[in-house]
Amino acid sequence: MSRADEAKSRRATRRPFAVGKRLRIATLASSCLVVALTFPGVAAAHGPIAPAASSYFAKVLGLPPGLRAKVVDGDLRMWLSVPAGETLVVVDYRGAPYLRFSRAGVEVNRNSSMYYLNQTPISQTPPASLTASTRPNWHHVSGGHDYEWHDGRLHALASVALSPGVSFVGRWMIPLRIDGRLRSISGGLWHADKPSIVWFWPIVVLFACALAAWRVRRPELDRVVARVLAFTALIVVAIAGLGLQLHGRPTVTPFQLVELAAILAFVGWGFSQVLLRAPGYFTCFLIGIAALWIGGEMVTTLLYGFVLLPLSAFLARLVTVLCLGTGAALILFVFRLADQDFDRRRKRPADARGGEHGGVSESLA
Repeated sequence: MSRADEAKSRRATRRPFAVGKRLRIATLASSCLVVALTFPGVAAAHGPIAPAASSYFAKVLGLPPGLRAKVVDGDLRMWLSVPAGETLVVVDYRGAPYLRFSRAGVEVNRNSSMYYLNQTPISQTPPASLTASTRPNWHHVSGGHDYEWHDGRLHALASVALSPGVSFVGRWMIPLRIDGRLRSISGGLWHADKPSIVWFWPIVVLFACALAAWRVRRPELDRVVARVLAFTALIVVAIAGLGLQLHGRPTVTPFQLVELAAILAFVGWGFSQVLLRAPGYFTCFLIGIAALWIGGEMVTTLLYGFVLLPLSAFLARLVTVLCLGTGAALILFVFRLADQDFDRRRKRPADARGGEHGGVSESLA
């Protein structure tokens, strides 16, 4: 063999190791990114924006005839629908008008303290000069007859200390003026204790079992375990996707339906890869990342007492545990499957060189 052929052979041998190193770095970086994007804010008192669970739950108990109202995201926002022929004003914390529903749609008063407090992404401090008698500055925000806003009166009682075993916190009220008459929306606030920390143990046990199988270093076992993990992950991702995207806030939006279709399409593709052939490292990587992503969105079900999704609390927490456990275990097997794939690629040039040398020897003989 010439020196050029030897150099080429060495480069071909080193290439899989270089690719494997880059894959490990990319996999770890992607996993960390998923964790960083899905887990922030879960330690907040009322959960993140669009939470899957909450420590508090507010419910409408009474409202004027003809109106429809619903508390959204546990105790964070109020949704209100008003008949087109009525003129209704929502009164703010200081007694000033905040929202006005009329035949023309919905208007917000920019001279209301709630207008400043509800600015996103960061609330603003209302001017001290604003009072209940300040002249309104109406601004048209919607041509429809329903609107949703953050209202601190829903969870104002959350700071009240409760006796052990007590769940009902107290009643709340949002004052209204309907055609000049003073009315109100009233309701109650409930609290639920945190779920048991035992829910986190299955994640640890599942990952430990996968790690034990991984340490055996048998390619056949690696493929079987990876297939079982991927199959389980796809099932719970589908269930979690249905729960998350069919969660009305207060209604299911077209965008949620599009997201659900994309999730189910991904699950269908994953089943075709897992059931019809041996899943490769890249397939396991995508399924693992998807499971971690969905599990991260639902992790609040393991931290807060009220599950807000259209799933039972037990099912939601079980799905979250399996998403996180199978996702982390699949990422572990991605490295092993990738190494096995690179080993097969590395052996092919060696076998080819062996065949060439054998042919040369036979011809010389």
